[in-house]
Amino acid sequence: MQFHIPGRPEDLPPFHTLWARAATLAALEAGGCENQHTYADAVVHHDGAGGNEWRLARLQGGRGVLVGAGRECVEHIELEGFDPYAGPDWLPWTWFTELENQREQAFAYWWDGATWDRIDYPDVIDNDGLNLLLTALSSEEDTIREVLDFLDLWPSTDEWQEGSLLVQRVLDLADRGAGTQEEWHLALDAILVFAARQDSQYLDCEEDEFDVAAALAVARATGLVKGCEAEVKPAENGRPQGWVPRLG
Repeated sequence: MQFHIPGRPEDLPPFHTLWARAATLAALEAGGCENQHTYADAVVHHDGAGGNEWRLARLQGGRGVLVGAGRECVEHIELEGFDPYAGPDWLPWTWFTELENQREQAFAYWWDGATWDRIDYPDVIDNDGLNLLLTALSSEEDTIREVLDFLDLWPSTDEWQEGSLLVQRVLDLADRGAGTQEEWHLALDAILVFAARQDSQYLDCEEDEFDVAAALAVARATGLVKGCEAEVKPAENGRPQGWVPRLG
């Protein structure tokens, strides 16, 4: 998938697709397969270190929000009146306050159940960072690469091909949302056993550090497993009076 610079709402895949890929990465991370994506409280958080991060939140009513900031694309945050949250009333203002008290966000995109949207950018914003931060979720191939790169594998090797098939199996289950707990356990066990075998500079490859139960718990909490309802943040009922970004 090609990103415009700065990003546009149509650059993003549907929320279900984006969530399935992000939640899969978080489940694998929880199981010990490091990839810089974690899950908590209805949010997948990518922290790429060095100031590059994004968060994808799941909200009530089939809605969602994507926010983030990259160290190379934050100059516009200082523009007078810049407000990436000038969106619908149902946005999660309480959560936004928590985020802004930690760090200003360079972009916010919201999913209303059918389409993505964001504020209209002034011409002075040349890049909001979406093209740099969301590459791991832009396609299944990129998501697979995110996992295998952290296992220190090289393309066109037998190990890469084996790992690709195992990650693809997990992504297929996530996208369909119809995999049973048994199917998920088998698929997660296969990729984590594979990860434990790799001689990686990023992982201490003792097998007992890889935990299928922890990975499966995230898959359940994020709604990837059949019969498990995803955790959500509450939709809110209007922007608080006087609320502005950068409260910290």
